[in-house]
Amino acid sequence: MIANGSKKLLMAACLSAGLAFALHALAQDANQPSEPAMEAPAVTDEKLQSFAVAFLEVENLKQQYTQQLQEAGDDAERQQQLQNEAGEKILQAVEETDGISVDEYNQIIQSAQADPDLAQRLTDAIGQASQ
Repeated sequence: MIANGSKKLLMAACLSAGLAFALHALAQDANQPSEPAMEAPAVTDEKLQSFAVAFLEVENLKQQYTQQLQEAGDDAERQQQLQNEAGEKILQAVEETDGISVDEYNQIIQSAQADPDLAQRLTDAIGQASQ
């Protein structure tokens, strides 16, 4: 079972607008002093391919649920229900992707924030997987 902290991190990252890792990195840069960089393990091409597959599924789910959230209007109860449902489906999508765990997915996002080369490799992998 996935720890609640990892689950909430994934749901929060996935439900935010745009590319979650890019926006999060910008917000952190603007609001926090830089922290010492941690040495992240190398991300293999196979892991990037798995990440890209999961990312595309997550983006698809985000689009579906964003539309449903907009249609819910001011119904706070319905919005909360949709957000919970979206979070569960997003978590399930990552868990069901071969070759990557939720923790690895989150680690890759975090590593890409501090590593422009990794961010570019992710962009390339996502582009290839979407073809």
